[in-house]
Amino acid sequence: MKRTLSGAAGDESVRVVRLMLAAAAAGGADARRLAAAARVPAWALASEGAMICTCHVLRLWELAEQALEDPDVALRVAARYQLGELGLYDYLFSSAATLGEALEASSRYQSLVTTSGRLREQPQASQDRTYSYSYSGAGGRGRQLAVQFAIAVLVARARAGTGAPVVPVRVEFAQPAPSSDRAFTQTFGTRRIGFGAPVTAVTLRASDLDLPMRGADPALAGILRRCAASTPPPAAATWHDHFHRQLAEAIEQGCPSLAAVAHRMSLSTRTLQRRLAEHGTTWRAELDAARQHHADQAGPVTITRLARQLGYADPRSARRALRRWDNPTTQTT
Repeated sequence: MKRTLSGAAGDESVRVVRLMLAAAAAGGADARRLAAAARVPAWALASEGAMICTCHVLRLWELAEQALEDPDVALRVAARYQLGELGLYDYLFSSAATLGEALEASSRYQSLVTTSGRLREQPQASQDRTYSYSYSGAGGRGRQLAVQFAIAVLVARARAGTGAPVVPVRVEFAQPAPSSDRAFTQTFGTRRIGFGAPVTAVTLRASDLDLPMRGADPALAGILRRCAASTPPPAAATWHDHFHRQLAEAIEQGCPSLAAVAHRMSLSTRTLQRRLAEHGTTWRAELDAARQHHADQAGPVTITRLARQLGYADPRSARRALRRWDNPTTQTT
C-alpha cells in the first residue's frame, strides 16, 4: 500500500491528533481550521487506526500553541488524556501486573501510536529506573511540544493505571528552559525538572514501579501481547484509502457512480479521475474491483437485488459480471 502521507520522520496515530484538536476546541480555537492548516486529512480523523505523517502533527502543535497563545499547550493537552484513549497501546499498559511491566510493554509496542518516538529504559546504578525518550521528527517548536506531551502522558498513564500519585524522582528535557516552569512543576508534582539535558528522560522510584496496576489481568495481557506482536504497525492513511471507503459506502447505498463518489469526496469528476490516474489506476478498474469484492461478501442474494446494489442497469449486466469474476457463491436465479 502506498503511504503518500508518510515522511522519513515517521507516523503518528490520529488518536493523538484527536486529543490535540479536542483540547484546542475546549480552549476556544477553531479545531477544524487548525487541522486544515496543518494538512491533517479529514478522512484520517474518521479512522480509529489510521496513522499520519509526523510532519502534520508537528505543524499542528505549533499552530495550536499560536492559536491558544499558550506555551504550555502540550501539558494542557496531556492533562485531558484518559487511560484507554490510545486503544490497544493503553490496554497493553493497563492490563500488566505492575507499573514496571506496564512501562516495558509501552516501550516494546510504541509503534502502535508513533514510529517517531522511542521509549527506552536506561542503565541505572540505583534501584530507581530512568526511561529516556527520543523523537526523530524534524527540529523546531513542534518537536519540543511533542516531546513534552509524551513525557506528561507517560506520568499521567502511570497515575491512572496504578491509582497512586506517582511523582517522578526527576524529569529532564533535552530542550531549552521555558520562561516559566510552573506548569511543569504542577504537571509532574516535583521541582526536580531540568532543561538542556543530553537526553529527555524521566526517573521513577523502584517502589512505584512495583505498584500493582488496577486493571491487571494476566490472561488478557497475554492475549493482547500476542495480538500486538502479530499485528504490523497501522498503515498511514492515504487518499486512496479514503477513496476506497467512499466507493464501498456508495455501493452499500446502491449508487456507485463516478459523480456520486466525486460528490462524496467534494471533488469534480475530472479531478477524481486525475487523482486515480496519479495512483496508477482508473475509475473503471476501481469500480469493477469494488463490485467484485461486494459480490463476494454479499452471500445468497437475488440477482435483481445484487444488480441494484452494484449499480448495474439490469440483472443481465450483473450476470455477465459474475461470470467474468467466476463467482460461484452468489445466486444468479
